[in-house]
Amino acid sequence: MYVNIHTHHADERNDVMCVVNLPSGEQAIPEEGLFSVGVHPWDVDSLVPARLANICRILQQERVAAVGEIGLDKLSENGYEFQEPVFETQIKMANLLQKPIIIHCVKAYNELLRHKEMMTTPAIIHGFRGKPQLMDELCRAGFYISFGNRMNEESLLQTPANRLFFETDNDEDADIKEIYIRAAKIRKCSASELETQIESNFRTIFP
Repeated sequence: MYVNIHTHHADERNDVMCVVNLPSGEQAIPEEGLFSVGVHPWDVDSLVPARLANICRILQQERVAAVGEIGLDKLSENGYEFQEPVFETQIKMANLLQKPIIIHCVKAYNELLRHKEMMTTPAIIHGFRGKPQLMDELCRAGFYISFGNRMNEESLLQTPANRLFFETDNDEDADIKEIYIRAAKIRKCSASELETQIESNFRTIFP
């Protein structure tokens, strides 16, 4: 089974398991599949209280498996000072409902690491492109690391197998199976070995 831990596009293939990200204003959850929902740091605005109330309601549904993508982005037009309280509120929701977190982080890893002690559920850094030193620090802090089409190959090579995920994010042309094949070449293993390991990681987070 191939696991796509973070995508905005459903995949109908029987051998692919996706966690599909839904818009924060979504009112209805599709009848099949696994989903994540959360207020993205780009979307922090005056409507956030209503969105958070809606998200809290939606998160209680069984098929909504994760809170996300949420996080901190210092390149966003929305100031960090507005993003941080929204991020913290959603961490508390994840803690309350015992659901994993999918994190968007740009230029705010020191701040993210300070927030780790708030988190009582697994947290996945999505779309990681950073250097091995940062990857190592995040893994030692307890984060999982998810790689997409754009990646630092040395970071991928050095990421512990039990902390590893892959994703297609919002790239309609990306194929999760091709990402596995490429990653297997970089890590000098077979794609089937990655399948087995990452499915195990998935079952650990989503028992």
